[in-house]
Amino acid sequence: MDEKNRQGDTEAKEMDERNHQGSTEAKEMDERNSQGGSEAKESKERVKQAPHTGAEQHKGHEYYEDVEDSEEEAALERERQRLREERRARRKQKEAAQKAAQKAAQRRRLFLLLFFLCVVFMALFLFLRKGRPAQRGEEKTSSSVAERAPIEVYYVEDKGSTKGEELGTYLENAGENNASVNLHTLIYEEGKEEDLKQELKEAKAELLLGEGSEKLEAFLEKFSVEEKIPYLSQSSKKLEPGNNHFVLEKSLEDQAVDLGFFAYNEAFRKMGILLHNGDEKGKTLAEQLSESFPEYGGTVEIRTYQGEEDFQAKLSELEEAGIDLLFLPSPGEQEKALLSQEKAYNVLLGKDWDQENFPADLELPYPVYLYGRENKAFPLVEKEEESSDSSGEEAQKSSDLSGKEAQESSNSSGEEAQSGSRYDRDLLGILSKLRTEAKKKSLLQTLESMSYQGECGEYHFLPGQYCLKGQGQFYEFQGQEKRDLNP
Repeated sequence: MDEKNRQGDTEAKEMDERNHQGSTEAKEMDERNSQGGSEAKESKERVKQAPHTGAEQHKGHEYYEDVEDSEEEAALERERQRLREERRARRKQKEAAQKAAQKAAQRRRLFLLLFFLCVVFMALFLFLRKGRPAQRGEEKTSSSVAERAPIEVYYVEDKGSTKGEELGTYLENAGENNASVNLHTLIYEEGKEEDLKQELKEAKAELLLGEGSEKLEAFLEKFSVEEKIPYLSQSSKKLEPGNNHFVLEKSLEDQAVDLGFFAYNEAFRKMGILLHNGDEKGKTLAEQLSESFPEYGGTVEIRTYQGEEDFQAKLSELEEAGIDLLFLPSPGEQEKALLSQEKAYNVLLGKDWDQENFPADLELPYPVYLYGRENKAFPLVEKEEESSDSSGEEAQKSSDLSGKEAQESSNSSGEEAQSGSRYDRDLLGILSKLRTEAKKKSLLQTLESMSYQGECGEYHFLPGQYCLKGQGQFYEFQGQEKRDLNP
């Protein structure tokens, strides 16, 4: 029984120990549970905090990625814009090149078309021309003359003048060059200017010729300006020609310089000038000489006469004044008679004395000086080189030809109208060249830019200026022999 009790107590103690151990284990279990709960709470908190931190990190990554993407997109857009501009520029260049090529092709086609039309026109023209040889011969006798119609030239002169008739006679015998000019002659009368003007307008005059009285030349100058047509003359009365007035002569001022220089170089110091009353051209030239010759060291005496008796009286006055050179600007009966007389002074003749047949039947017992119309404007080089060789031969030729010239002098006077003066030949040459060059421009415009080398010198047609340029030419006559005094 005791053992049973002790055994019961032992079992009870063991039971207590197991209970105590169980309670201890329960405590430990509770502690572990408690610690696990804390860890679970921390884990839950970490779990709760982890998404927030990841979102922030994710947002930061997305921001940087967006910045990088926007920069790349901007760079790509700039590159695309550059490429678009390059393509646009290349397209424009290509279009411009295509347009230029099209224009060039059009020009080529147009040129070929015009060339073809010209060929067709020329062929048609030659065919028609070939088919009418008679009419072609009537219209033009020289292939060197342009296809322009002859110039309608009107020679206006004072009543009683015969210069227009003489020029017409020369043109009739001028051969093929006459095809360049249709010459008409009209008479100027004071008080009938309006009738003459109307006649010129109705006739459609293209060019005017003529010199004479001051009123005649003033009328022609005014009409040429109104109608814008050229007016040609050989008059040197006025020192300043009009706008459309072309003087085919040297200015009187230049002529006075030539005469004064020649007289001084020939050792003349006192010049007398004898003028016919009414010789306005000679009067103006004498006035110019009275200014130019003293500049070289000489003096000038001027006398004007009315008739034959007055001529001798004025001549005596000049002789008493002690002149050593007498200048006669224009030929006249008294002047021609004077050339055959012995005198104590020398005689110098003006340009108007220089004719093809001078001195003709005049007897010249002593040397006479002549101011010639031939002016060497620009001597050719070959002429300058030959001058030394030809000077020796010229004297012999002149002596050999002097007898022949004397025999032919009577014939030459009769042939003067047909052969024409050097001025007439130059005038016809000028008109022929003017007709040839006047194609699209008017005669006046063509003349203003033209030059012409004639027998009297080189002509430069500048408005308001004298046309003939060059050095003064002087000759010496004794008997029928002519000696060139030019260098």
